[in-house]
Amino acid sequence: MQPQYCSWAGDKLSENIQKIIDGIQENGVAEIPEGEYEGPVIIGKSCTVKGNGSVVIWSASGPAVVVKAEKVRLENLKIEMTSDDLPPEKNISLCCRPDTEFNNVELSGAAAGIPYEEQYWGLPKKLSLGIVPAEGTASFSFEVYVPVKAEIKCDMYGIALSADTLTEGANNISLTVTNIKSGMLIYGNIFIVSSATGIIRKIILNGITGDTVSPSPADALLFSFDANACEEHKKMLENFDPDSAVEQNKENEYSEYVDIGEGNIHVEEINEYELNNNLREENIYITPNTSIPLAVKKYCIELGYSSSKIDLDIEGYMFMLGADGKVKNNSGMIFFGNVRSKCGSVLYIHDQDKRSMVVDIGAIPEDITRMVLIFSIYGKSPVQTFDKLVDGEVSILCENGVHMHLALEKNIRYRTILAIGFDKRDGIWELIPSGKGASMPLEDICRSYGVNII
Repeated sequence: MQPQYCSWAGDKLSENIQKIIDGIQENGVAEIPEGEYEGPVIIGKSCTVKGNGSVVIWSASGPAVVVKAEKVRLENLKIEMTSDDLPPEKNISLCCRPDTEFNNVELSGAAAGIPYEEQYWGLPKKLSLGIVPAEGTASFSFEVYVPVKAEIKCDMYGIALSADTLTEGANNISLTVTNIKSGMLIYGNIFIVSSATGIIRKIILNGITGDTVSPSPADALLFSFDANACEEHKKMLENFDPDSAVEQNKENEYSEYVDIGEGNIHVEEINEYELNNNLREENIYITPNTSIPLAVKKYCIELGYSSSKIDLDIEGYMFMLGADGKVKNNSGMIFFGNVRSKCGSVLYIHDQDKRSMVVDIGAIPEDITRMVLIFSIYGKSPVQTFDKLVDGEVSILCENGVHMHLALEKNIRYRTILAIGFDKRDGIWELIPSGKGASMPLEDICRSYGVNII
């Protein structure tokens, strides 16, 4: 008997994936259309679940996929946890039987049910290199912990790793950046492939090349794993019940938002950056695509929101442009890898719970005629988009106490937004509000402003 094939092309993707799997016969093949599917997804019959490499099954709290049946094969899928800093029992994205087979499956989060491999994986989600010397050589190191032998690889130009295999246990890896031109944005992935199952895990790598280098990168340790986490993870697995985890996941689905506060800028915080400390805040609400002449010099801008349906790591990027619409050099892009412009007019505050751009209009060089501020969700998960924000706004606090609020447009299903622009017209700087989503990927936006990407 030939395997039965079933597919579904409806609108409610999160519901349809379960219908696809439930609708096939035993030993059938469930063809999953391209899309993002919210878990938990339960596989209760012997079958093959096949995506096309762009199928994402995600959950804010695990598990996202539970395999209960024997002889199940997963192919060309991405299984993701979208929240950070979860307790170990909620960070398990995949629960399966020991005989489950995998082909081109990318996993973020932990796995349960696979002998040996279900133990602790001590991997970073991302490695930030900061500013590395242009056309020179810089060396870094990072630690990882793997419970089984694995392959490690990076196919980015100019990036070399000291090893191509990882041994069971702790590994120290050296990373070398060599001969990359100035002003190039380093953005790509390091892949870890398990020898036991072929499951793929990835580490996002980023940085920028320039003449002004971050504090000496030589022998810099970018990441070290938690030595106690291995034993804690092992104890957690002894008491882990996937059925209970699924039920709790369903009960909490979108009923508990992650409360991250109002997102407003407090005057006393701005005082650290020499803004007036004798202010009475005046709130005003502005609309997109209006020109607002700027009468004062200093501003603090950040993205505010009352809560988020899933965790989002949002970063700010300011482009300082000349008359040709391009950055003059690598220091004209201000972001987490280059937090201060060479002229000192733009400062990026990159703290654990705060992302703010502080702008001193009075210190901007004469050859800069335009600036553009965007916010982008860090990483490449397609499920993490700006429509997950609740009451999103661009918050602009002026040194005279005026607090401008720009509401984001509704239902932004993109990973990047154009927040505001600054234009100099007849010697006067004007603020141009936007708050709209940008369909162009971050890498292409950087290229359009003259920042090269490798």
